[in-house]
Amino acid sequence: MRAINPKDEKLLEALKDNARLSISELARQLGVSRTTAQQRLQRLENTGVITGYMLRLGKEYLDNSIHAHVNLKVEPAHSSNIITALKANPRIETLYTVSGKIDLIAVVNAPSASSLDKTLDEIGLLNGIKSTETAIILSTKKDHR
Repeated sequence: MRAINPKDEKLLEALKDNARLSISELARQLGVSRTTAQQRLQRLENTGVITGYMLRLGKEYLDNSIHAHVNLKVEPAHSSNIITALKANPRIETLYTVSGKIDLIAVVNAPSASSLDKTLDEIGLLNGIKSTETAIILSTKKDHR
């Protein structure tokens, strides 16, 4: 991977704030021509620095759903099957393997408390789940992914 220079960092910061910026706006913010901005963007995509663009849901939508982190302890022999099942669950937005006292963290987004409850029951019934602990997210103080 080629080194990232300050102009690249500025481009990445601009896209973190708004991934839908036009090439013209990126060029203006960077103080370069449209062609240069387009070339920088393509290079960052081609070298794997930028691997995609994603949707960031608005506060109003998120306020009408329930997000929770579910910490999971699993039996190692069942880990692969559990991960496959969790990846197939549409309510699970993100799944992390982690070090420490727990094995996995599942980030769940549910439209209601009853839907979250159902999802937690489905997770708990998976063969090889030793224990779960759920933390419902009350508010987000910073999210700059």
